[in-house]
Formats: sequence, structure tokens, C-alpha cells
Amino acid sequence: MKLARWLVIVGCVLSFGTALLHGYGYKSVSSVISATNTPQILVAAFKCIWMVFSVQFIVLSAIAAAALSSSRGKQLVLLCSLIPILDAALMLYYIGPFIGAYCVIAVAVFMLAGGILLPGPANS
Repeated sequence: MKLARWLVIVGCVLSFGTALLHGYGYKSVSSVISATNTPQILVAAFKCIWMVFSVQFIVLSAIAAAALSSSRGKQLVLLCSLIPILDAALMLYYIGPFIGAYCVIAVAVFMLAGGILLPGPANS
């Protein structure tokens, strides 16, 4: 039980840290994309998607951490692990291996492992 909780907590910290690093890169990326001849609607969409990813991982870490004190924590953490699993798969498919994909893979591995090891709900 302790190992499972620690794995989830590490996954949450990695998720939050990944979100902060990703959000930190927003200013430099948004200035580069704004300087292109890309239509403004696509520039705005890119900026929005960039920030949504960061917000998604902050919320993900909060939900997974809160789930640890829930009787349905196992199911919630396993559901939360689906987000970084799918994000990592899409990143690897469209962008290829890079540091961001590795960070998301690490979040997925820790949350999935912790979720699997968490005890299920007690039978009522």
C-alpha cells in the first residue's frame, strides 16, 4: 500500500513539474509561432492547445492525489493514468521521441504502476 501511494505521488509530482516546464516554454514558442505567416486562427489554436496541455497535467495531478484518500482511489488513479498514456502515444506518433514525451511516459508509468498496486474498494 505504501509503495502504491508513493508511486502515485511521484507520478503527481512529475505531472505537475511537466506542466510547469511546459507552461514555462509558452512565451518562447508563442513568439516564434506568432512570427510566422500562419493564419491567426491557427496561431490562436496552437497557443490554446499549448496551455491546455499544461492545465490538463496540473488538474490530473490534483485529481490523482485526491483519489488516494478515496475508497475508489484505485479506479480513479487508473482512469487518470489513461490521459498520459494516450498523450504519450500521440506524441510519439506525431512528433517522435523527445524529452516531453519521456516526461509524459514517466508520469504514465508511475500512475499506472501505483494504480495497479492500490487496493480495490472494500466489498460492502
